[in-house]
Amino acid sequence: MRRRQSNTFLRSFIVTLAIFASILLLIWFVLIPQFRQLPFFSNRDIVPFHEHFALDPSVMTLVFDGQLLRDGTPPMVEYRGGLSFVYLPASFLQMYIDPFLFWDDSAGVFFASTRFEMLEFMPNMSTFLINDRPYTTETPIRRVDGEVFVNIEMVEGLYSLIVDYVPEYNMVVVSSANQTTATVAASSANVRYRADSRAQIVTQLQLDDEVVINPGGNIPITNTFLPNAEFSTFVPYPPIIPQEEEDFVRVRTPQGFLGYVLREELSNHTVNNRFDISGRPTILPTWINNMEQHPPNWSGGKINMVWEVVYHPDANDIHMRTPFHSSLTVVSPQWFRFNGDDLRLDSVASRAYVDWAHDQGVYVWPLVFDVNQREARAILMNREARQTVIDQIVTFVSWYNLDGINIDIEHLFAEEEGPYKIQFLRELAIPMREMGVVLSADVKVPMEWSRFYRRYLIGLTVDFVVVMTYDEHWNTSPVSGPVASLPWVQNGIANMLMEVPREKLIMGLPFYNRIWREVVLDDGPPTTSNRGMGATVEFFEERGVVWEWDSTIASYYGEVGAVEDGQAVLYRVWRECARSITMKLQVHVVNDLAGIASWRRGFESPDIWEILGRYFP
Repeated sequence: MRRRQSNTFLRSFIVTLAIFASILLLIWFVLIPQFRQLPFFSNRDIVPFHEHFALDPSVMTLVFDGQLLRDGTPPMVEYRGGLSFVYLPASFLQMYIDPFLFWDDSAGVFFASTRFEMLEFMPNMSTFLINDRPYTTETPIRRVDGEVFVNIEMVEGLYSLIVDYVPEYNMVVVSSANQTTATVAASSANVRYRADSRAQIVTQLQLDDEVVINPGGNIPITNTFLPNAEFSTFVPYPPIIPQEEEDFVRVRTPQGFLGYVLREELSNHTVNNRFDISGRPTILPTWINNMEQHPPNWSGGKINMVWEVVYHPDANDIHMRTPFHSSLTVVSPQWFRFNGDDLRLDSVASRAYVDWAHDQGVYVWPLVFDVNQREARAILMNREARQTVIDQIVTFVSWYNLDGINIDIEHLFAEEEGPYKIQFLRELAIPMREMGVVLSADVKVPMEWSRFYRRYLIGLTVDFVVVMTYDEHWNTSPVSGPVASLPWVQNGIANMLMEVPREKLIMGLPFYNRIWREVVLDDGPPTTSNRGMGATVEFFEERGVVWEWDSTIASYYGEVGAVEDGQAVLYRVWRECARSITMKLQVHVVNDLAGIASWRRGFESPDIWEILGRYFP
C-alpha cells in the first residue's frame, strides 16, 4: 500500500516538474525577449557613446552627417549672460564644407567668398564686410590658439546646414539640409553600434522619435583629388560606406548618435522634414555652394591661343609686323609683371597692339606673371599689394579694351603659399566676372610636390585652366631629355581631367626645343639652350645630324659630337616639329578639350600654322 502511494507521489512530482520546466522555457524564449525591449530591462545593455568610442566627455564632440569626427580641432562654446554660444572650427568648414575659406595671416582677416561676393571678418569685431560694404553681427568670429572659430548662427546664415548643440552629451551635430528622415513606429527601438541584434546599444528611441536614415559618409574635400604613386591618374578618396545587414538601417539620432535600427521599427520616410530650411534667413542672396562648376564666360568656340613675348614696349611694334594666322583665336602678350619691390605690376602694354589684334578677329588676354618666388610672395602674401594689383588689372582692362587676363604664377614652392594664390584668383575673379572679362590661369602638370597649388580649386574659380604640358625636362634638369614626350602629355592631361572639366581645360604646346650640351668625360649635369624649331634644325644639320624618329617619345631625336676647348662634347635634342605637334594635337581632340595654348609665337616653323589650320579652321 505504501509502495503504491509512493509511486503516485513520484509521478505527480515528475508531472509538476515538467509543467514548471515548460513554463520556464516559455518565459525564456517568448516573454523575456519582449520584456527586454522595455527600458528597465535593456538599459543594462546600453554602452555610453563616449565610453564606446574612447572619447573624453569633457571635449566637445563633432558629428557631421554620417561621421564622428575624431581628429581635428573640436568646437568651442562660450557662456555669456547665461546663454551658450557655440562655434565651429574653420578647419572643419574648410575641409568638409567650403575649401575657399581663408585666413590671411598677414592681414589678420578671415575671408569667405562666392562667385560674386567677398566677405571679410576680423576676430572679435562686430562689423564685417561684403564687397567692402559694412554689416554687423552679434557673434563675431574668434581666433584661439591659431584657429579661427565661426559661430553656428553665422554658419547657418551662409551655408545650407543645420547645426544643433546637445549640451547633455557635449556634442555638436552638423547636418546637410537635404536629408531623409524616418519616425520610430515601435513603442521603443534600440539603436545599436553594429547591424547585429547582439551588438551593444547606443541609446533607445521611443515611439514617433525622428531619425536621419542612411546619413552620408562625407569625405574631406581636400582628399577628393589624390594622385596615385605613378602620377598617371587621379583616384578619388574612397567614401566611408558602413557594412549593413539587410534587416537593419543606419541612422543618426536627434542627439547625434550613429548606429543601426531594425528596419521594421521605422516608418514615414520623408525627404526634407525638419531639414527644410527654405524659409531661413540668409546673409547672402543664396547659400554658398562653392563646389558647383560653372561654364566659362566664353562663346568663341575652340581656343587656339599663343603667347607673345614682350620684354619692352617697342617689341609690340616689332610683333605687329607679322600678322596672325587665320586659325588663331586668342593672343596673350607678356605685358604685366609682378614687381616685388614696388608691390605692383610693371606694364609694357600697347593699345595699338590690341586694336591691331582685334582688327584680325583675335581676342587679347594679356599675361600677368611672376619671375621668382620672392616677387610672388611679396605680392600674394600682402593683402594691400594684392588689392593694388587687382585694381591695376581692372584699370588695364578698361584702358586697353582687353578681352581677358591670363594669370601665370608658377614660382611658389611651399605649402603655405598655395592658398594665397587661390585667394588672389578669388579676389580677382569677382571684378573680372562683373566686367565680362575671361579669366584664365596657367598651371604645371600635376606632380606630388605641387599638389599645394590645388588645381581643382583654380578650376572652380576661373573660366579656363591652361596646363603647361611641357618642361618634362627643364632648363636645370640633372639629365637630358625631351621637352614634352607624348606619354608625358597624355598623363598630364589625364591627371588634369580628374580636377578640371574638359570644357575648361586648355592644353599647352611647346614651339621650342632644348639643345642639351654634355661633356663626355664629365659627370656634371648637362647645360641647355632654348631654340626655336627652325634654329634647332639649322644647328644640328650644320653638324651633319642624322634624325631618328622615336615612336615612344613621338619626336625626332638627334645628336652630334664636337671638340670644344679640348673637350669632347655631345649635343642632343628631342625635336618638336610639325609631326610631333600633330601627335600632341590628337590628345586635345580625343579628350575634347577647350583648346590649346602655344609657347611662343616666333619659335614655330611655318608648317606649324598649316597643321593648326586643320584643327582650328
